[in-house]
Amino acid sequence: MKLKGQAPRVIVILFFLTIFLPSVTVDSSYRQRFHATNVAFAADESISEGEEPEEPFAKEQTVVSDPHESMNRSFFNFNDKFYFWVLKPVAQFYSTFIPEGFRICVRNAFRNIEFPIRFFNNAFQGKFDRAGVEFGRFVVNSTLGMAGFFEIASRDFNLNPYDEDFGQTLGFYGVGPGPHIHWPFLGPSNLRDTLGLIGDYALNPTSYISLIESDFLVTGGIKAGRITNNASLRLGEYEDIKKSALDPYVAIRDGHFQHREDEIKK
Repeated sequence: MKLKGQAPRVIVILFFLTIFLPSVTVDSSYRQRFHATNVAFAADESISEGEEPEEPFAKEQTVVSDPHESMNRSFFNFNDKFYFWVLKPVAQFYSTFIPEGFRICVRNAFRNIEFPIRFFNNAFQGKFDRAGVEFGRFVVNSTLGMAGFFEIASRDFNLNPYDEDFGQTLGFYGVGPGPHIHWPFLGPSNLRDTLGLIGDYALNPTSYISLIESDFLVTGGIKAGRITNNASLRLGEYEDIKKSALDPYVAIRDGHFQHREDEIKK
């Protein structure tokens, strides 16, 4: 009876996790993304009045178009509270009962399913050798890796992934990033990458789950489970960024910009 009475609350939580949380978590490469930005901040503090900054530090600094900074900061603060009040507690509770090894396998499986995003965007950019590697990874991990639960391609065959998305494809063909946008629930982005999400959505097989299974609890549970699983493997990373940055908003904004530009150049 108690569980039945709490059903509406469970549905609401699943709704928010499913619709609004795909990018709130900070992935495992964020520390590297923001390291250069934090070094630049530290360098600014050490420069005496009238001195010119040394060239290595000047090279690390980036200028990000942010005409709507006030609004973006508001959304950043909103996402910050949402992370600490909702996503982190749910992820901590989940990780208490699910072993880390199993959670890594689940992450691997979802990553394997989304191989069309990487395959086609490599092909769109003319990187056919990398597209071939992605196809090989999918075959190996889907068979020997038991539907992608085990990362056999990298471990045993040295077939490492080449991450490409539609935002990177647009950048490859000269489309500029446009103004910075910090979306509520979705986190840091820009105009180009926001448009790129449309292409990635069309290439992502998990986008079509609702066409096969119309039950909201099933489709919502799958998406919410993936978000929670990924967040549970990254707990503490966002906290480290906030702790090490003089201005977390600027660190995340500039780090995200630099990371995306570096990815496009690869």
